[in-house]
This record gives sequence, structure tokens and C-alpha cells, in this order.
Amino acid sequence: PPPPPPRLSTADGMLLLASCVNAVAISWAGINAQAYVTATTFMVLANLNKFVVVAFGIAVLHEASSWQAVVGCGTSLLGGAAYARARSNLASRPTPVKCSEAEADDEDDEKASLQPA
Repeated sequence: PPPPPPRLSTADGMLLLASCVNAVAISWAGINAQAYVTATTFMVLANLNKFVVVAFGIAVLHEASSWQAVVGCGTSLLGGAAYARARSNLASRPTPVKCSEAEADDEDDEKASLQPA
């Protein structure tokens, strides 16, 4: 018969529980963030989150860092920065003035009166 599976120590069980609580908190924060940002911003945040996870694995957990992982992290970080800059430029641009319907009707009346009958 196969050997019995190893039992979790108390410390392992506590780490597993902390990991589950952390995952629920991250998921809740993501769902909550959707109410405050655009869909594109949410997608950029999700991609930057993947960058953070990979960077954490390389820096803290000493996981292998292939050139593909480094290029992917760099691309994700640069893309997020470019998007943030574009959003900032868009927000600082003056909003165009829209004429009201009454003004548009007045302009149509003026054009009609200038045309020969």
C-alpha cells in the first residue's frame, strides 16, 4: 500500500489559512475596484498585478528568472506606465465646449434664412 500523506504542522496550517484569507482580500479588492475605474484601467491593473507576482517570486522567493520573464515584466511595467501617462494627459486636456440644442437650432435657423428660397 502507498505511504500515508504527510500531515500538516500547525505552522503549515496557519500559513495555508493566511494564504486563503489573503486571496479572498485580493479578490474582494479587485471586485471593489471595478466600481471606481474604467474597464481598460482595470485590465492594466490586472496585468501590473501579474508583474508584481513574478517580480516577488524572483526577488523574494529566488525563483529562476529567464530572459522571457524579465522581458515580460519589463514590457508590463512600461505598458502600465505609458497607459498612466496617457490617462494623465487626457485628464489635463481641456474639455470641448458643447453647444446646447437651443444654440444648434438657432444656427440651423440662421443657415436656412441665408439660403435662397
